[in-house]
Amino acid sequence: MLPSDEGNVLPPQSCSARDTAMSQITDTAITTVLILKESSGPIAKPTIEETLSDFLKDPLFSTDAIRADERETALELFRSYLYYHGRNYLSPGELALHDSFMQKAPPDHKGFHQIFGPAKIPQMVPPFLNFLARELTPVAAQKFISRTCSIVEELCLWLIKEGLALPEEAEDAACRAAAAASWLPRAMRALKRLHKDAQLETREEVRWTSGGESECYRIARLHSNMLWLENEEGETVGPITISAKIKTELEVGWEMHCNLIKRGGRWMIIGLGGIFPVFTV
Repeated sequence: MLPSDEGNVLPPQSCSARDTAMSQITDTAITTVLILKESSGPIAKPTIEETLSDFLKDPLFSTDAIRADERETALELFRSYLYYHGRNYLSPGELALHDSFMQKAPPDHKGFHQIFGPAKIPQMVPPFLNFLARELTPVAAQKFISRTCSIVEELCLWLIKEGLALPEEAEDAACRAAAAASWLPRAMRALKRLHKDAQLETREEVRWTSGGESECYRIARLHSNMLWLENEEGETVGPITISAKIKTELEVGWEMHCNLIKRGGRWMIIGLGGIFPVFTV
């Protein structure tokens, strides 16, 4: 499950859209998924590439609020992520198959999305969301990030409707994508506000840090405009005073990369590297 203010559980209402899709699942669709998942052929039928193409053509989305070009851009980003990073999440046998096709010359050269089937999509959503959080959210327009997550949620629900993925896996992926649509912009707002408030608190320049310049903490507790962090050794640090606005943006379980100092018995932030929602188990 995903973290939230109320103790590490994603609110059920965040996944209300998935309930509609779940009601459309039939025994035949589930059987089809299981057959697809156990297929032993070298190239899945359909492939992820073919599945994304069919998703874009579905008339269900012809009149909704998200434009066709936005949906195509978001899926191209997802496709590129699979091509360059998908191999990191394969079993040894799948990896051997993947690499054998990647080493071929065109037209026989194939990437992750041209080899594997749609059952792989839900499994790849959490790492893709982590990629968005860490690599794109700090530099991309927040509307684009939010729309991309919403489109991934749509895709996962569509997979359920079409019987192309195991319902429980696609449902979980859809919930994580729905959370990301609001969490990633919130994390950026919290980061900017925290940097500004920390400078007022310490009365000195609070550095923007990167890479190994800051320590990795987990947000362990949020209470009464105070923040507690847990380091990688499991030790809790805090409280750190924060504003009410910042508290409403944060979630227990998120990662915070920062540098801390204790002055006069109070913990203060003197360096900030990032605030990252966590989408993988």
